Amino acid sequence: MSSSKANFSLPVVAAEDYRHAVPGEMWELRPVSIAGPIEYRSSPRDDSAEAITRLAEISMQTPVDYPSVSDAILAGDHVAFAVDPNVPRVAEVLEGAVKVARACEAARVSIVLWPEASDACYQSLSQRFHNIPPDDEASDNAQPLPSAPDEMLINVSRHSARDRRELRYVAADADAEAIYLARDLVDADFTIPIVAARAVDAIERLDKTGVFPMFADSSTVHRFQNSSSRETSEGSANEVGWLLGVQLLMMVSADAAGGVARILTGTPDAIRNELDTLHTEKGSDTNESETRPTSELVVAALDGDANVQTWPNVARAVIAASRHLDGDGTIVVWSRLTESPGPQWLKELSGNAERSLGQEDGDSDDELASALAVQHRDDFSDAADQTEDDEDANEPADADAQSGGGEYANWSMDRVLAKKLADLLSSYRVLLHSELSDVDVETLGMGVIASEEELRRLGAGFQGAGVLRAAQFHDGSVSRFDIPSA
Repeated sequence: MSSSKANFSLPVVAAEDYRHAVPGEMWELRPVSIAGPIEYRSSPRDDSAEAITRLAEISMQTPVDYPSVSDAILAGDHVAFAVDPNVPRVAEVLEGAVKVARACEAARVSIVLWPEASDACYQSLSQRFHNIPPDDEASDNAQPLPSAPDEMLINVSRHSARDRRELRYVAADADAEAIYLARDLVDADFTIPIVAARAVDAIERLDKTGVFPMFADSSTVHRFQNSSSRETSEGSANEVGWLLGVQLLMMVSADAAGGVARILTGTPDAIRNELDTLHTEKGSDTNESETRPTSELVVAALDGDANVQTWPNVARAVIAASRHLDGDGTIVVWSRLTESPGPQWLKELSGNAERSLGQEDGDSDDELASALAVQHRDDFSDAADQTEDDEDANEPADADAQSGGGEYANWSMDRVLAKKLADLLSSYRVLLHSELSDVDVETLGMGVIASEEELRRLGAGFQGAGVLRAAQFHDGSVSRFDIPSA
């Protein structure tokens, strides 16, 4: 095998950098892999880009409990992929999905990323897939047909929960609150979510499709995150997926190195049944402490490529590791993080102000509530379910003034993860290995682990340690979005 091919599949975080560096390593946990009754044809033959692309293509062509996708996607259709940016080898997986859409003679493909997608991930996928000339993007809504039979328009975007122009009204929830979703997902003839498999999907039973509230407007996200009832939130997620017409779901599970372990495409119910087999012991009478390994030191690694080296995944790793700590233990997050946290994270992690969750610097609770109230009123105006041009023509004059010039109130899904991370930093000692400067990390309330040797010296002070490989995919690593009442 050539050296270039071998280097292509190496993860950004390599296991040899942290494994067995701690004396007395007691246990090592790997991420959940799709391993129920449907195992055939679901693993790549190797970790090459060609093998992963081909597996994604085959998986989409032969979904579980669904006829051939060629019978569902017709010539000239608009196909949308709702993409979790944490999917292992997401570019190669998308390559296979796009090939299937092209084979079905789709006229247009929209690749819509979760809002948490890093700039690097968004730019990389845009350079690889986006083929709409800048001059044509202004008239993008017209969905022009390709000029040649083998040409298919591909648009790559990152969901903006605050931009009214990028949203479409879907329905009202049980409380008569309007729900908006990403425009491309609503306008598409066929929408397929592509998400990473996580144990929490089977345990917490959150929205397995990754559509809701990931692609909702910020006002809806605000309501969802502050819901006191898990059943209510889950019911809303299932209903929105049904209203959107999600018939197929592609789920990609990770191996210990953060690469592709399995790919499975099927109906949401088929995927749910598959995930439920992973945790059959959940309803047993066995005490959780007897089955969940713990130690005083837990090393949580973000195994995988550059796309998963993000602050949301740092938070997920800490959340997952905290469930395995013995007492007031220490967590080491081993990453190759290069980006400093954004404003949403700094507000929580810096501790410069004591405010309730959801309050923006310079925004009082009353101001946020006022902006949300304006949105609620606008959501049920006569223009709520009109086209973009009609919305612009009938937009109330004071709506922009109070909610930011055609934007929804500033509420991000990152806030819950940032808040949870801040809470854990106040309860445990958390050390971070990254590409950031020591000063930048320490000002956030975390310590620094600069090298394997420092990790070895740290571990010498503990009786044992545990390791979570690809920790961003572990049980508990995706926190619930509803905030328990005080």
